[in-house]
Amino acid sequence: MKRKKLTIFAILTLVALILAFPSIKSFADSLKKVKAYQFWVNNELWFTVPEKEKLEILLDEYKNTYLEMIDEKANIKKVELVAETQIVEVEVHPDEIDTWEKAETMIYAKENEATVIEVQPGDNLWNLAKKHGLTLDELIALNLEIDPEKIYPGDKLIVKPFKPVLDVVIELENTVVETIPFKITQQKDNTMYKGEKKTLQEGVEGEKKVTYSIVMTNGYQTSLEVINEEILKEPVSAIIKVGTKTTVSRGGKVNYGVVQGSRISSSYGYRIHPITGKRTFHSGVDIAASYGNGVYAYSSGKVVEARYNGSYGNNIVIDHGNGLKTRYAHLSKISVKVGQRVETGQRIGLVGSSGASTGPHLHFEVIKNGQTKNPLNYI
Repeated sequence: MKRKKLTIFAILTLVALILAFPSIKSFADSLKKVKAYQFWVNNELWFTVPEKEKLEILLDEYKNTYLEMIDEKANIKKVELVAETQIVEVEVHPDEIDTWEKAETMIYAKENEATVIEVQPGDNLWNLAKKHGLTLDELIALNLEIDPEKIYPGDKLIVKPFKPVLDVVIELENTVVETIPFKITQQKDNTMYKGEKKTLQEGVEGEKKVTYSIVMTNGYQTSLEVINEEILKEPVSAIIKVGTKTTVSRGGKVNYGVVQGSRISSSYGYRIHPITGKRTFHSGVDIAASYGNGVYAYSSGKVVEARYNGSYGNNIVIDHGNGLKTRYAHLSKISVKVGQRVETGQRIGLVGSSGASTGPHLHFEVIKNGQTKNPLNYI
């Protein structure tokens, strides 16, 4: 009887061992170490994962998110993390390995979200940049997708970029074709009345190939430098015959006939952004001028528009007859009314920065038979 009890006990013990074997095996396996890979950032351990190749792919995907807005034709010289990082092979217990979800969350983490504002009626980039402690160039660089000449109430603008935990710096070069403005030569003719003009030779813009060296941090431009220029086509000067007396008296600045300003800040025609590669069209010329400078009628005619008009801001349109109209935009003051007859050189308003303006300037358009023309062939 005693022997039988021992046999039964042995059988029960064996059954118990068999049933417990998976747990014992699991416990034994947990004591074993396996190969894994630690990710260190600036001498701080972030996480441990089982596959090096998958981790490298995850890091490359993260860095490549900052290439999305860059022109696909650009030459990417470098894309790298700013922080000092290391992938270290180690042996650890299985329960010391982190999930891929944790690794991805830490890599894509942000210290701060971007500060975004909504454009209000009457806002312009110049005033918004000043309000938020930015230069105009900095505000434009934070918003590469916008056309600085076309912002509208309700548009969203970034005034402070988001800050990721892992900063990414990109160095690139890109080559774009840009226009070269032509010069205007005036020939005085004492047989023509005051303010009369006649185009003897239309100006033709030249072309140049410009290569930029650009550095971007976290998707935002931090430096842009011209490293090479190649003239593709020389510009041809316009020759304009004018009456003996000019429409606007000459002072210390350049006389453009419709306003006295310091320079042409934006030319007529297509432009290509050196970072995004996007092509935009500018329908007039922008003449940089001091706020409050007088704006004068190009030639005699009838005022057909004198009002606030969206991105043009305060603007005036004059019909000169024979299919010719001129537009004067971004004014701080309108001094004429619709239906009013104006004469050549008559003051019609004052320079401002209303509407989608990047600062005080006159946007001047020439419209012939419904199509815009290069104003430099007319002033």
